[in-house]
Amino acid sequence: MPNVKNNVAAQETRRKLIEAAGEVFAERGLHAATIKQITDRAGVNTAAINYHFSDKFELYAAVIRHALSLTLERRSAARTMGSHEQQLRAYVAEVIGDLYDSSLPAWRTTLLGHELAQPTAALDAVVDELIRPRARFVQSIVRGIAGSKVPEKQVLRAALSVWAQCFILVYNSELIRRLNPDVLRDSEGLVEHITEFSMAALVAMRKRYQGGRHRR
Repeated sequence: MPNVKNNVAAQETRRKLIEAAGEVFAERGLHAATIKQITDRAGVNTAAINYHFSDKFELYAAVIRHALSLTLERRSAARTMGSHEQQLRAYVAEVIGDLYDSSLPAWRTTLLGHELAQPTAALDAVVDELIRPRARFVQSIVRGIAGSKVPEKQVLRAALSVWAQCFILVYNSELIRRLNPDVLRDSEGLVEHITEFSMAALVAMRKRYQGGRHRR
């Protein structure tokens, strides 16, 4: 007997629930959002929640997974080709591209920003599957630029610095627009700045450790 949940109509209902839930969770938060608000917006019966997700918290976890997967699906072949500097630039361009990609749902950044600020079990569930491999890739780029003599803890710190430069633009864009709206009007300039800024720091780190001049 075929799995009813995998038929076209059921998958469309599931998609509507995730999209509607993403909007409602972003607007109201996990705990304030109600099943009725979500199903009303999705235009489906409330029984569809239990059928597809069992409860609101399982639906929330599915929404977080979906939101993260939208970003991860943007991976380009360029990110694994060329020099380490070219890979770094391609990675930064992907992350910054989230700011300007109109095909991504508007609620995604807001919801992920809330989740990263106040993590739930939903984030724990996708760290190993979706986030950690991406983090390790950035660390491998940093290691390739900084060189083999740089201690691992310094590589981790440098990778965090690269992420921070990107993520502050994506998840704090409204604050940045209020401080200096011109900053966000030049996506290519942002990519070049973050890449050049990071490269300068990583090359300096490499030279310092290769020459044996570093603090213990």
